[in-house]
Amino acid sequence: AGAVILAKTNMVEFAFSGLGLNPHYGTPGNAVDPARIPGGSSSGAGVAVAEGTSEISIGSDTGGSVRIPAALNG
Repeated sequence: AGAVILAKTNMVEFAFSGLGLNPHYGTPGNAVDPARIPGGSSSGAGVAVAEGTSEISIGSDTGGSVRIPAALNG
């Protein structure tokens, strides 16, 4: 409907973990401290918004997939 996708982010494989780890494509660094976990499963989306590199991100929240990255990244 007119949306322009500028980037994509990494997330947990199969959206299956609250940690935000992705051994295949790289784990996004936490927005506050890159050495910490970003939270998952929509980890890259939460990091992008917290860093200010994205105004909005898309994610689903079945078991905390949006709430966990939001909490861990501020």
